[in-house]
Order: sequence, then C-alpha cells, then structure tokens
Amino acid sequence: MNGRRLQISVALGLLFGLLCAYGSANSVPGLSLPILASIFYDRLLLGLAVGMAEGIDLHPLIRGSAIGLVVSLVIAIPAGYYGGALLLAAGLVYGAVIDLAATRFS
Repeated sequence: MNGRRLQISVALGLLFGLLCAYGSANSVPGLSLPILASIFYDRLLLGLAVGMAEGIDLHPLIRGSAIGLVVSLVIAIPAGYYGGALLLAAGLVYGAVIDLAATRFS
C-alpha cells in the first residue's frame, strides 16, 4: 500500500467532508449535528476507500467515481430523492477528484 496515496486521499476526504457538511448545513436549515457528522464521516471514509484502492486496475476517474457512488449510498438512501441525488452526485465528483489527485501526486 502506498502511504503517500493514502495520506493524500484521507486529507482530501477530510477537506471534502468539511465542505460537504458546511454546504449541507447552509442549504438545509435545521439539520441535526448527527446528520452533519455522518455526512462528514462518509466523505472521510470515501477518502480512505479511494486511498486503499490503488490495486484495482481501472482508470482513476472511473475507479474514483465508482467508489464515490458506492460509499455515498450510505447517506443518500435515507436522504430521500432530492437530497440523495445531490449527495450521490457529490460523491461521484469527490471520488473522481480524490482518486485523480492521489494517483497523480503519489
């Protein structure tokens, strides 16, 4: 396992987790702290999953997008149609960006 790749992926997952939770808190008034924490934690896990997926022989864009979709299902299903679609789309983009950056800079 490439330690540098894992560091980059987890750092980006942490950053995107903070951005996603902040954006959710500002766009949906009244979200509770446990929901915001689960959004943050999901993005952090996304970074961890992407960091550990270097052995999967796919293009980083495809690999990161697929991992982003799968990991984001955890928070998208309970969020409902509109919120879930937004969380899935964000997971797809965040996963692709994390994997591309981790592959490029590790």
